[in-house]
Amino acid sequence: MPPVMDSVALAAPLVLLALMGVVLMVAAAVFRPMPKGAFWMASCATVAGALVLVALSSGQPANEAFSGMLRMDAFGNFFACASLLGGLFALLLTESYMERIGVRVGELYALMLFALCGMLGMAYSNDLMMVFISLEVMSLAIYAMCAIKRSDERAVESGFKYFILGAFSSAIMLYGVAFVFGATGSTSLTTIAHSLASSGGEAGTLLLVGVALLFVGFGFKVASVPFHMWAPDVYQGAPTTVTALMATGVKAASFAAFGRVVIGALGEDAGHWSGALWVMAAATMLVGNLGALVQNDLKRMFAYSSIAHAGYMLMALSSVSEAGAVENDGIGSLAFYMLAYVFMNAGAFAVLSLMTDEKGDDATDIAKLSGLGKSHPWLAAGLSLCLISLAGLPPTMGFIGKFYLFAAAIGAGQVGLAMVGALGAAAGVYYYLRPMVYMYMKDGHPEIAQDGRAKLALGVCGALLVVFGLMPSAVLAWADVAVRSVIG
Repeated sequence: MPPVMDSVALAAPLVLLALMGVVLMVAAAVFRPMPKGAFWMASCATVAGALVLVALSSGQPANEAFSGMLRMDAFGNFFACASLLGGLFALLLTESYMERIGVRVGELYALMLFALCGMLGMAYSNDLMMVFISLEVMSLAIYAMCAIKRSDERAVESGFKYFILGAFSSAIMLYGVAFVFGATGSTSLTTIAHSLASSGGEAGTLLLVGVALLFVGFGFKVASVPFHMWAPDVYQGAPTTVTALMATGVKAASFAAFGRVVIGALGEDAGHWSGALWVMAAATMLVGNLGALVQNDLKRMFAYSSIAHAGYMLMALSSVSEAGAVENDGIGSLAFYMLAYVFMNAGAFAVLSLMTDEKGDDATDIAKLSGLGKSHPWLAAGLSLCLISLAGLPPTMGFIGKFYLFAAAIGAGQVGLAMVGALGAAAGVYYYLRPMVYMYMKDGHPEIAQDGRAKLALGVCGALLVVFGLMPSAVLAWADVAVRSVIG
């Protein structure tokens, strides 16, 4: 088989998503109005097919595709599954929600597949240029999806704001790639690691500047302080199902690429960046949790929650750079927590997608939850379970994930950072339990749409949070295999 065809076969999940995205984009232009259910079913089947392809490749030795630009390994498989699961859950919410808000365009499904293709590219990237290209494929699709409801000024504003700030961050990241290339003579993560090893881990000025600029670009994508200001407005203005995809798949893909750069390229030289990651993690945890305390709109609250959780995950990267990837479980704890984070947010946004008013606008003020415990007890129970897991309380997957994140930080000697995280987590308990007060302790008649698919997504997420909270060993073992594949 020719080398190109070998690469296509290895990257089959990405190829499947890209090809079906093109097919749906053409079909959306031909079939107007959009056939009811057809685009949704095709998209779900495609994402499920990509998941199957990723699962079939599990257990296989690592392979490189497209001249080493992609590395198909267990690490990429883990984060690809997290992104695809986030995409599948978002798709379950999409069709009914988009009908309720008056948006029926087939292009949305094509854009979702393109975004997922970019996410998988980031998860498997073994080259800084591939990281950048994949990030742009993902980002451009997300920008368009944020503004898909053109009659809604907030949606258009969120898409435009995200696009402008994202363009700046992409330019900064590209400068970082150029500086790293100037310092090492390559954009391949493997070659960069070898170059640093041969130089005794000495970081020159060009490399320091380049990595700093890369961190700025990644900081924007994961919504870390001080690059987080876009998140609350974009989360609130974008359609809820798009926000769900951003909170799950985008976050997983961004941290996959970030993790590869830290442990795959910088390696032992990552210690130079421990202080910077420490400050980013601490500031992000504090700002995210404190910002969420005063929010009354649930989507804005989850935006600040997303910022706070980015801080917890940065704590894992900081512990890796401090202690060394081989000796530390930081990336393993990050991988486990990322999967938990996908389930927690997908379940929560499943409920938020049901909260629309008669005009087709989102009705996500926290007071709209009043009486949900009486009128829709199962929905309230599912949302409560997701909130409890986000707060890091037992017996959920979120508790296990936070335990290992803090254990990794303490094991790396970063007790101060762990204390900052504990303070943030304590604040998080308040604002995560606050919606439960409205659901169970206040009277009201919440407007909740009927959507079996959203309830299915909530039920699956809730069940997985409890099952893997009580029996986490399988996911922990999977995360360990993923980490070992990238650290060699």
